[in-house]
Amino acid sequence: MVFGEPFISRIQVWHQTQEDYETDEGGSNNMKKRKTHRMLTMAIAFVMMVAAFPFQASAASTTFINPVAPYSSADPHVMKHTDGYYYFVHTSQGWDKIDISRSTSLTGIGNGTRKTVFTKSPTYCTGSNCYSGNIWAPELNYINGAWYLYFSAGSSEANTPNQRMWVIRNTSANPLEGTWSAPIKLKDTADYWSIDHTVANINGQLYISWSEIAPNQPQRIMIAKMSSPTAISGRGTVISTPTNSWETSGSPVNEGPAFITHGSKVHLSFSASGCWTDDYKLGLLSANLTADLTVASSWTKSASPVFQKTASVFGPGHNSFVKSPDGTEDWIVYHANDGSGQGCAEQRTTRIQKITWNGDTPVFGTPVNPAAAVTRPSGEGTGDIYYRIKNRNSGKVMAVDVASTADGANILQWTYNGTGDQRWALDPVSGGFFRLRASHSGKVADVLNLSTADGADVIQWPNTGATNQQWSFISTNNQYFEIKNRNSGKLLDVTNGSLVDGGNIGQWSDLNNTVQQWIFERVN
Repeated sequence: MVFGEPFISRIQVWHQTQEDYETDEGGSNNMKKRKTHRMLTMAIAFVMMVAAFPFQASAASTTFINPVAPYSSADPHVMKHTDGYYYFVHTSQGWDKIDISRSTSLTGIGNGTRKTVFTKSPTYCTGSNCYSGNIWAPELNYINGAWYLYFSAGSSEANTPNQRMWVIRNTSANPLEGTWSAPIKLKDTADYWSIDHTVANINGQLYISWSEIAPNQPQRIMIAKMSSPTAISGRGTVISTPTNSWETSGSPVNEGPAFITHGSKVHLSFSASGCWTDDYKLGLLSANLTADLTVASSWTKSASPVFQKTASVFGPGHNSFVKSPDGTEDWIVYHANDGSGQGCAEQRTTRIQKITWNGDTPVFGTPVNPAAAVTRPSGEGTGDIYYRIKNRNSGKVMAVDVASTADGANILQWTYNGTGDQRWALDPVSGGFFRLRASHSGKVADVLNLSTADGADVIQWPNTGATNQQWSFISTNNQYFEIKNRNSGKLLDVTNGSLVDGGNIGQWSDLNNTVQQWIFERVN
């Protein structure tokens, strides 16, 4: 046989018997000893596969997928510090605390070392001097040798009538260590309802921008100078009011400002329209870097949105900006929903993507689709990124049987324990498909014998380039994905909806249930 010639079929003779699990009277799952007999005509299969599909080496990961924080993580803020770490904060589920995460990579922020550094006041209170609930939109800054954690908070009422701006301070070199001060209230002389503040040093002057609701006014963007990281000078200036139609979907809203400078310009992105709508989006304010930024006429608003929903990403907004590891690229960090109608709830997840520049004007592009391959930030390196692939129904992860490195080893589900057979790299191929590569063996998830039948087994096998080893990820609009085989069009499926360790993984037609839904959680 000449390598490269076509072949009639991939020959594998596979016979397996496996006794079922049993449950004792106490309810614990006990697995009987499995009797497994597998006969593989490996030599024939290997030669014939090479003939049809020349082997392709798996390169180290040059891409990643969004969301980078596949859990409730609205209002994200990321900063790159001189210690080499990226620090990540966001509105926490429950709106009752603030966690700080740190990671050596930008793409790894969702899996960084995490610590809760602030929790709401345990004492219920009312009025404008409370932080007993509704803790929103934290931002972490390092200013003059100390850490400052800014956030919005108020009383515990559901309609959030008393939101105000707060800051806490920590002089430790590592913000996950040391002691944070008691909250200090940040206010201008009006002290109106205020949220979403952001702080930046521009030409040696500290500025703060925030979102305010004054009596008989819509929610608008303010700016002021600061006399210190914990004090605002005078009364803020209104620099944006929601007057355009694209700023008023659901309600007239401008909020979530974020500074970025480039060349001779300073820009403030802001979120427009109600966050409870799919039409939450970004606009842009721009000024000359040398202008007095507290003068409203210094700013020009974009005539149209600069970043908005697509057919698969809804309500993108409340962003921050951060540099790539080598400092040559600017990246936007933002939240969005996978499904229509998900609003301001817990489905919002954190995504990142590179922005480019047209002169001194940022070009945002469009939100990337969930689970699309995105080139990693410049300077981050090309070491493999691994994920655990967790089933929604069972909570168990995709694994290789007994961590085997052999061709044809079965793929099943197991409780996560951190071993290499449970860690998978996502290697992109053409058409938006990926190979799922096990870290311990370097082999990929493969539908046995190129089968297109329901119930066909999924095994590991060396990369052949064949389509039965290629998978697409289809969002189910709830942070989970269906994993669809390119060859068969069938979905990765836990056989019979098993909930136990060792439950087999195969392929099956789309049943639209949680047995066929998976989440990718980064593990390194």
